[in-house]
Amino acid sequence: MALLVALAAAGGMALSARHAQTDRTIDELVASHVRAGLSTRDIDVISTDRHTVKPWFNGRLDYAPPVEDLSASGFPLAGGRLDYVGQRRVAVLVYRYRQHVIDVYVRPAGAGRASAPYATVSQGYALDRWDAAGMTWWAVTDAEPSALTAFRTALDARLGGAGSE
Repeated sequence: MALLVALAAAGGMALSARHAQTDRTIDELVASHVRAGLSTRDIDVISTDRHTVKPWFNGRLDYAPPVEDLSASGFPLAGGRLDYVGQRRVAVLVYRYRQHVIDVYVRPAGAGRASAPYATVSQGYALDRWDAAGMTWWAVTDAEPSALTAFRTALDARLGGAGSE
């Protein structure tokens, strides 16, 4: 019985730690998105051409983020930048949706474990997280959450349904 109680307590602590980490990540992402919007340098490489944006990340990161042109779906690529989230440098792909910016933070997925898809609203910003093409994707915008759903659908289609979880 004591073992069962100890296991339940440990499981609860692990779940609580995971929620705390997700909350910290959400806070970091929203802060980054807001800072970029306030800055005159919200995009490091300004281009609608994925063949310009993708190579720009070479040598700046230890991975190559997939970069897709989603303009036919209503989400034109505006460019990209580097940021620091979750104690590592990450690629940020910047897309537009009507008058809104969608910042898409891309980093390699955790070793051997897929994160469950997750959508939320924090401080008035819609966020969506999912894994696809060996990467973890976080999208942040001040547009309606339905815009992120449409964005994710368009991106997953371009990635060829490459393991979107």
